[in-house]
Amino acid sequence: MKLKPSVGSAERAQSPRGPVRRRLAISASLILAAGLCALPIHGAGAATTVQSGQPVRSCETLTDLRFSDGTTVTSASQTTTTPAICNVELLVPQNIRMRVSLPVDTWNGRFQGVGGGGFNGSIPDTESAAKTGYAAAGSDSGHTGSSSDASWAWSSTGMNSSLINDFISRASHETTVKGKAVTQAFYGTSPSYSYWNGCSNGGREGLTEAQVQPDDYDGILAGAPAIQADRFLPAAMWPQVVMNELDDFVPSCKFDAFNQAVTAACDSRDGVTDSVITDPRTCRFNPTSLVGTVTPCGTITAKDAAVVKKIWDGPRRPDGTRLWYGILPGASFARLAATANGDGVPTPLASGWFTYWLAKDPSFDWHSLTMANFTRYFEQSRQEWGPVVGTDDPDLSAFRAAGGKLLLWHGLADQLIPPQGTTSYYEQVTAAMGGRAKTEQFARLFTAPGVGHCRGGSGAAPADPLAALVKWVEQGKAPTTLLAENGSMSRPLCPWPAVARYDGHGSTNDAANFRCTGRR
Repeated sequence: MKLKPSVGSAERAQSPRGPVRRRLAISASLILAAGLCALPIHGAGAATTVQSGQPVRSCETLTDLRFSDGTTVTSASQTTTTPAICNVELLVPQNIRMRVSLPVDTWNGRFQGVGGGGFNGSIPDTESAAKTGYAAAGSDSGHTGSSSDASWAWSSTGMNSSLINDFISRASHETTVKGKAVTQAFYGTSPSYSYWNGCSNGGREGLTEAQVQPDDYDGILAGAPAIQADRFLPAAMWPQVVMNELDDFVPSCKFDAFNQAVTAACDSRDGVTDSVITDPRTCRFNPTSLVGTVTPCGTITAKDAAVVKKIWDGPRRPDGTRLWYGILPGASFARLAATANGDGVPTPLASGWFTYWLAKDPSFDWHSLTMANFTRYFEQSRQEWGPVVGTDDPDLSAFRAAGGKLLLWHGLADQLIPPQGTTSYYEQVTAAMGGRAKTEQFARLFTAPGVGHCRGGSGAAPADPLAALVKWVEQGKAPTTLLAENGSMSRPLCPWPAVARYDGHGSTNDAANFRCTGRR
């Protein structure tokens, strides 16, 4: 099962580019009920300045909208909050549930696609974006369930290919098309600019849009993108396999001791002691140095140190060659190496992947994994699902030609998706797009030291990366750094592969006193 762009390269070559092209496409699927006014369609000479507006109809009348593909509006209601929001629920055949949230009095003239997380299964929060002025849309990705539940993809008769296709690419595109159509119906004009905003699976969805539907968005914000899922999901089981093989399910307080020690060893290399490892790539720490250390849950053993070393190192074949990356020093062990009552507790994302996508057997027991058969499952995952869920095509030439801008960011203490996968992908994009200078004209990656998966951790997370993307798209001012905050601490996030270092003057909590160094 392979993803195929719905717009061929020949069609793209004949299409207008940028915001004008995106507005022309909005009304294509929309047929209004009899008696309602026809919607205006912007022509090739339409202005690209931001045009906000007031509704041309009441929220409740949006239930009258008709779509040529059988999409139905299941409800349309206005909130009593300030600002007032018109929430429109739709059902896209076969089973994609989506919502469009429309500011009644405060529309900023922009559209925002909102990504989901995990295996999705529920509609993400769209009202928050609407409260900031955006017409916003999101979907459940075509199925209902917990975001950690992988079982929807499997049935006793085989894999649910239509649901998988919805999850991988169709839902995000359909939500975009329908969301823009509803927006135009409500305001009587189409959005001036369109942005995607997502983290984790939402970040992957954004990259799917850039790779497969390059005309959908003017700007894409993708945080900790869940690309290479065929690799990072089986790799997320590696810590449990290691502990099972070594018969040593390390309790959490011992893991905490290792993290405290590695942070103490590598923290101050940026000139500041702040409990953040700024560049874990250069951190050198031998876990065996803690053997004999007493913790509240026992004395650290040589076997404990061996477990930590293998987890940091990442999955390898029995012959020692690398399969994928491990979590970086400083990242929490709690998610992937959780233990309880002397046994391992795998993250449901990883156990579900093995159970339903690889073994295809609801009775699968993860304890049956050894380092040898783990390699076989990993290779199966890459071969069977890489073309489907990988979402790592580095050729973004169509997105660049459409005038799109891509802003990527990833926390270096991500405890689920190793940031090395994202930095590797960006290097591949750089090579495919003609080098760093040409790539940075439309795509930039920023790393966030000490930040976990999408949020959390001791580091500073991006404060408002969407605003930086909007400025890049609409004013042509590319971000040279991203402001990041964590309480009273602020830092500049640097374009990959640079890192921020204290310049030796002023408060160490002020981003203004740090400089990005190490650019190639």
